[in-house]
Amino acid sequence: MMTNKRASSPEPGPSEVKRTRTEGITSLHAWLHPDEPPPLTSHSPPLHESSSTFLSFTISFLPPSHITTEASLAKEARRIVRDLDVVSQVGDLAMGSGEGAFQGGEGRALGRAKAKERAREPDHRMWACRALCLKEGKNGTEGEEDYHLIESFNDDGEKFGGERILKVLREQNAVDVLTVCCRWYGGDMIGPIRFQHIATTVQTSLKSLLHLVQLRDLRTTLEGLDEDIAALRTIAAFSSSAPSQDDPVQSGGKYDAIDDVAKLERLVKAKEKTKAILESKQGS
Repeated sequence: MMTNKRASSPEPGPSEVKRTRTEGITSLHAWLHPDEPPPLTSHSPPLHESSSTFLSFTISFLPPSHITTEASLAKEARRIVRDLDVVSQVGDLAMGSGEGAFQGGEGRALGRAKAKERAREPDHRMWACRALCLKEGKNGTEGEEDYHLIESFNDDGEKFGGERILKVLREQNAVDVLTVCCRWYGGDMIGPIRFQHIATTVQTSLKSLLHLVQLRDLRTTLEGLDEDIAALRTIAAFSSSAPSQDDPVQSGGKYDAIDDVAKLERLVKAKEKTKAILESKQGS
């Protein structure tokens, strides 16, 4: 953690210059892997304390097969953290209330437009990652024995910050996730309460990501059931030589507007029942 009061209009350090220059630009990894879907990502609301602001991201992280050690996991995590465009994604949100690091000029920088301010890069991007990775020399064909849990973290100058994030992930039994806690530091030291704020924002972003994962999995299940039901009805219509009056299967994404987990779960149960009825008719 920084110990000296920042100047009211700070000059960006080398790391801030590097990050600022990449804002809005596709990362090298994304350019090399254009067909790779973006990972599910969620973030907490900003949490302000004195002249500091905390905000956490949690990212769904499915480790590639080459990640078999803590060193390789840390290397991939650092790339993801580096490519995370914090300012574009949450800069306006973080500075919107004018609190914490944004109550004065501490958390702000000049924008591209004249007289327009934007949030500057956070001072710290502390992170932790837990992932179920293949063991070296294994390919996953032998089941659970081919995998092991690997953890990694980085404080990024906020002493014990990464360890606190990892502690929360362990307590929540979170696996295959990478959490990044950003802190904008305005100059006033706040002491140990910073660890509480780190934990709070991490828990919030993790809970939000788990909700997104639930929604994604239920929507995928529903789309799969729709395809199965349509196929069963086509077979039934062909067998009876009668034309099917059913609506055609809609393209993917038809359930994206439903954000209620309970409603999606009810739909899954209803479609599973429909599928079972159709299968039983074919078997009779």
